[in-house]
Amino acid sequence: MPSRSSPTGTPGRRLPRRIQAWIPNWMQHYRRDWLAGDLSASIIVALLLIPQGLAYAQLAGLPPMAGLYASIGPLLVYGFFGSSMTQSVGPMAITSAMTAAALAPLAAPGSTQYLLLAATLTLLSGLMLMLFGTFKLGGITRILSLPVIQGFSAGTALLIALGQTGALLGTAWRGDTVLVLAINFPAAVHKLHLSTMLFGLSGLALMWLAANPASHLLGKLGVADKAAQMAGKILPLPVMIALAALLATLDNTHQIKTLGQLPAAHLGSSAITGLNSLDLASVQSLLLPALLIGLAGFLQSITVAQSIAASRHQTVDANRELLALGNCNLASAIVGGMPVSGGFSRTVVNTNAGAQTPLAGMLSAIWIILALWALLPLLAFLPQALLAATIILATARMISLSQLRQAWQFDYRDGIAWLMTFGGVLLTGPMVGIALGVGIAIALYLWRSQQPHIAVVGRVAQSEHYRNVLRHQVETTPEVLAVRIDENLYFANIANVITQINTQLSQHPASRQLLLILSAVNSIDYSAVNALKDWQRELADQGITLHLAEVKGPVLDTLRHGDFLDQLTHPPFISTHAAMQTLSPQELDYSI
Repeated sequence: MPSRSSPTGTPGRRLPRRIQAWIPNWMQHYRRDWLAGDLSASIIVALLLIPQGLAYAQLAGLPPMAGLYASIGPLLVYGFFGSSMTQSVGPMAITSAMTAAALAPLAAPGSTQYLLLAATLTLLSGLMLMLFGTFKLGGITRILSLPVIQGFSAGTALLIALGQTGALLGTAWRGDTVLVLAINFPAAVHKLHLSTMLFGLSGLALMWLAANPASHLLGKLGVADKAAQMAGKILPLPVMIALAALLATLDNTHQIKTLGQLPAAHLGSSAITGLNSLDLASVQSLLLPALLIGLAGFLQSITVAQSIAASRHQTVDANRELLALGNCNLASAIVGGMPVSGGFSRTVVNTNAGAQTPLAGMLSAIWIILALWALLPLLAFLPQALLAATIILATARMISLSQLRQAWQFDYRDGIAWLMTFGGVLLTGPMVGIALGVGIAIALYLWRSQQPHIAVVGRVAQSEHYRNVLRHQVETTPEVLAVRIDENLYFANIANVITQINTQLSQHPASRQLLLILSAVNSIDYSAVNALKDWQRELADQGITLHLAEVKGPVLDTLRHGDFLDQLTHPPFISTHAAMQTLSPQELDYSI
């Protein structure tokens, strides 16, 4: 977090507590030397937000102005509620695609009903995030593993890029899944027009050249890395403006579609005032999409915020971020915007441009308002193909097969999760895809925990330490079989655990004492306890006595709720060494 000194570097006069409660900490301790960085970052981010806002609104099936409105209200609000110093909030490709997928079955894009549903969706998403933040559910993203997150992002990015290809080439190629896109492909090819296609492809190529190759070239010429990367982010914008100006001069037949005349800027949503006209069924149909969009947006936002904060030795409060993003979505709904979240590329640009506090974002909102007032007529000449190119370039960075390779090399099950989520998004769309990702994450956890690792352990000579007999030179005694269980015990895995240990008992027929070491067990459920009770009786019939060691406090508390401990011949041992001294005192030399 930024220093708490006053702008002059000495402690400033403290404000009354009532006022302090309404003013963010960074405002109360703002320093004058931060202003230059915040000001320069705000201008650069505003230049990025204008074309991105227009493009993402187009992706969501909303009027272009909705994307600009969603780039104003949330930035102003985040400055008061957010915990990240450099987070840039606004519309994003994934949440925009999910918005279109959620609303398309309910109303025609661009219709009054569609706008009303979009405002409702944004409002509901904000309320859900605020509810999660109120109940401190900031750890909700932990239900998704990294391979699932990466597979979802890559699948959605590819789907978005394919879906924008039609707008790029000036043909009607649409679809919310790869199957629908494949079905519509022949008709789209038939409607291609050569000049429109060449303009779109040329624009895409020039904007790409102005981004990645340009930044690499500047780096080779000796330009600082941050400055070169910043130039790569900004250069596509003048290329877009130049192409738009060229098109306005040469395209007399209007074969290439532009945004067209935009309505006067009016920060307010008639959709919000018309919410009472929505029927209950429509609102209910938006509850799950609102939850999934909020989850996807928060996941994207908190990931980049924590990454940037760690690099700057700052902290981000996940629960506060939930409340902040919830308020940002409420603000977006009120001003006539769309669902918003923190964006990776914009936040990185904001950080690299010198942003020190959320003032940079608030100033960006002011520059966008001024641009709407001064430049609105000029935005009408922006070609839709170039906005599509903006989306394609942004989403292309999210597709990384190296992530799949790394996940597969680390654990093939992680690679399978990546592939299943990626394929699920492509086949079912982003809305069902993220729900599928949650299901895969849970299934992956169950899969792994159903096959827990157990280890037969022995004593390291002349010590009180016990290690896996397959990995270390240890001392064992035939009378006692000591087994360490390396997983929590619950209904889904207890049968597998018992089966594995029974196999070990069959391989150690001389064992008459079975010691379960529970040092790695953090929880045990009712089903597992009852299975252990039944097993203990079976072992007793075979002349084998069951013992426990190194039982953690929470697990011991759970066991005390029943009578399982009463059936043991000895209370749980405090350590494996203490158990072995009691169960086989004559077999090993325990002197150290």
